[in-house]
Amino acid sequence: MPKILSCQPRWLDHTTPAFDFFQPSNKNKSPQQHDEQRVAPPRKIAHRGSEVFTVVGNELRWSDLGVLKDAGEGEGRYEHRHGHNKPAYKVLRAPSYKQIQQLSVSPSGDLLAILTSHTCHVAVLPAREHLNYEDTQPLKLRYHQLGPTIHVLDQAPLVSAVWHPLSPSGNGLVTVTKDACVRLWELDIESRGTFNEPSLAVDLKKLGNASTVREDFSASKYGVNKGYSADDVEMQVASSCFGGHGRDAEDGWSSMTLWVAMTEGDVYALCPFLPAKFWAPPSLLPSLSTSIVAKTRVLDQDRQVSESDKRTAHQQSNWLADLDQQDPITVEGDYNVMEIYSRPERPGVIPKLQGPFQLSPEPDFGEITDIHVIAPKLNEEEFFDDEEDYDDFGHDEGLSVGIVCLATKTGKVHVCLNVEGVEAEWLPTKRARTHALEDADDVKELLLLDTVHFSGDDRAAASESWTTFTTSPVDRYEVFTTQASGVYSVSFRPWIGALEEELSAAQTDAEGAGIRLNVLLESLRTTAEPITSKFSMAQNEVNAAVAVLADVDADIGYVILTSTQNQPFVTILDIPATAQHPFEPEDLAPTRALPAPESRAPYQPAEIFYKNTELPDRLRKWRQESASGSMGDVNGEIRFSPYTLQKLTDAHRVLSHETHTLGLAAAELFRRCERMVSEMRAQVDKVRELSNRVNSVTGEDEFPEQRPGEPELVRGGRYKIESRIQQRQEKTLELKERVDRLRKKMRGLGGKELSAKERAFMDEVARLERSILPTPTPTTPAGLLKLGDSDPSESLVLDEAQESIAARVKAAQDVYQQLIAQAATVQKTLEAAQAEAKRPKSSGAGASNFRQRKLEQVFALLERESALVDAVSERLEKLQGDIR
Repeated sequence: MPKILSCQPRWLDHTTPAFDFFQPSNKNKSPQQHDEQRVAPPRKIAHRGSEVFTVVGNELRWSDLGVLKDAGEGEGRYEHRHGHNKPAYKVLRAPSYKQIQQLSVSPSGDLLAILTSHTCHVAVLPAREHLNYEDTQPLKLRYHQLGPTIHVLDQAPLVSAVWHPLSPSGNGLVTVTKDACVRLWELDIESRGTFNEPSLAVDLKKLGNASTVREDFSASKYGVNKGYSADDVEMQVASSCFGGHGRDAEDGWSSMTLWVAMTEGDVYALCPFLPAKFWAPPSLLPSLSTSIVAKTRVLDQDRQVSESDKRTAHQQSNWLADLDQQDPITVEGDYNVMEIYSRPERPGVIPKLQGPFQLSPEPDFGEITDIHVIAPKLNEEEFFDDEEDYDDFGHDEGLSVGIVCLATKTGKVHVCLNVEGVEAEWLPTKRARTHALEDADDVKELLLLDTVHFSGDDRAAASESWTTFTTSPVDRYEVFTTQASGVYSVSFRPWIGALEEELSAAQTDAEGAGIRLNVLLESLRTTAEPITSKFSMAQNEVNAAVAVLADVDADIGYVILTSTQNQPFVTILDIPATAQHPFEPEDLAPTRALPAPESRAPYQPAEIFYKNTELPDRLRKWRQESASGSMGDVNGEIRFSPYTLQKLTDAHRVLSHETHTLGLAAAELFRRCERMVSEMRAQVDKVRELSNRVNSVTGEDEFPEQRPGEPELVRGGRYKIESRIQQRQEKTLELKERVDRLRKKMRGLGGKELSAKERAFMDEVARLERSILPTPTPTTPAGLLKLGDSDPSESLVLDEAQESIAARVKAAQDVYQQLIAQAATVQKTLEAAQAEAKRPKSSGAGASNFRQRKLEQVFALLERESALVDAVSERLEKLQGDIR
């Protein structure tokens, strides 16, 4: 969880420009009441970078968090540039007169989707400089109505509008209606026809009951009568989202998978759900090619695999082969080069509806309000041939299975694991004979891992709230959820590491692995921490929070923003820094001696304190009616009549509502004051207790009498501490005197210091020793690491470069040994010659005399060398005796 820097900063206080940004323009006018039945959670706040769009009443407004922050903090640069009376926001003329319920900015930042209960308008957003132009007049935007004959009042209401993550332009919009009709719009600003008709439309009820690709899956059109179906109740859409964001570290199928959650608890998936042109991340095709080829090879060799699995594998192979045959269009993106492909026509444009996913174990479901899916990490080992290449590739410390989160109206969040995964599937080209058996076997499940409760004690109010999810821009394994009591951070980081280690480990004992996995799943708990200050009362309508990460403006940072009943709630978070080294610790902050106090948002007065009463407006209206003569006379005498009773009842109703609201706000203020008083008393008691303990230690016996239940205080502590200090000081002096005596004794045993001549003689002996004996060289690891030399671990190792007497003696001994070997060889040669000389020969006398003379010369040379070696050895022994 990121660290909270501040809650409700000062630039959001009452009467600041940031606070006025969320307030109605005319507070004297009662807000317009809308009797429309809500079918989707309110999402009236959207952002483009640090720019914020919000709906106040039914007025669309724009501002920048940096401008609001500077204006709220009273910085001179804002006042100098914009003046004192100019508002810090701009009003944008909304294209619809009905109540706006949702806002959504496209990933490209060019379009803004404005949704009401049944209609959708797409506005073209100008640049920030144009919106920030110094003009107080409302700005009229260029907008288009999406589906003028589709999203109308006579058709099913709109539930959600999500942007496709693989759209090349970033303007691919997917709208989902309450009756489970999904439409894909590939919007082009220059082509008005792209706003009139969707490029792809499918009815999920028809698709779920279909058996072949030849059937009609198209969504119902305007003016066409629809018959009754049993799926009309069970397949009422609550929310939808895509399973990925088009990142390299995600599984290839995730970004093209559309997840749809029904209000009754069923979950469906469409994969692949692609526009006519889509861009492929760099890791998409390599990962899909490796997995599809390996899967097809294994299934073809296994005879026990069902025909539906083999058909799905071959369909995926054909789909991938169509992609491989294309020449992608290369386009320069914001950060890298994008490769754009065309959607394959084989085996079909519309995929098979996968689901419903059964939750195991089945929880106590409430009405589903929102869904959030986290894609599994990419299996990097599959498409790396060399282990070194895999090590060089950045590892993602994620989970190899997907996570599906479901939010309910009762304030619960169900965390599920998609263990089986979702891959591309299509319907067969013709009906199979075993179609019913295949449908029975094709059952998909979600493993319910944990259920997080946020309702608390406000269950009555929470039962009518709309729980929503907000994606974290920093960590994909963290999500923010907006509840009736506040905004919370839900993090899955505490358990994904242990679970992934157990899933990826090589299991030899299947039974033991199951036991360990069950124990691990039972012990895992998802962490949930509050982000914003808790709402004073449980709110029935809270706008879904937005997470703003301003990379350009460092003064804004990481902001969580939401609002309820025109009351903004802002929390500034610390931007977590990821570790650059795999062994670098994540938390580099030093450990504090005392825990930091919990940040608490300042008190924000209720809006009722600044709102004028409606009774004068009512009286003025009644006087106007009396003057026209259409109604009774209010200015006349009071008479007992139905007209008087009605007016008194209306006035009582207005005053009763206002006084009740004032009472609730005053009670909230009173409770806060009571809590502050009780906390102050507790702090005073803590300080008094600490003061008494300090006095008991220091010996100041001036503390009051002890209260029941408090620890016993010791009197006379100063005398005890001073006596102990005195004893330690005396002990220190005694040890010092002993050390001095030992130093003097050791100095006497050592004798006098060496004179200059003695030191010179010692240096001469050492120099002579180095010239006679070789330098001792250590042979143990300790000696080689310069950890000291010892006698057992040293050996006299001769160095060829040393010019010492010992080296010369060694060289003479080597020569002596060589000469002895040569003499023995010569002697053997002479003995053989003498044996041959004894034989009678004609010329033997002259040859025998010559050999005899050579032999005598060799023996003379040997005797001379032996005498030389003996003399050198004797001299060396004398020198060694003198040194000792």
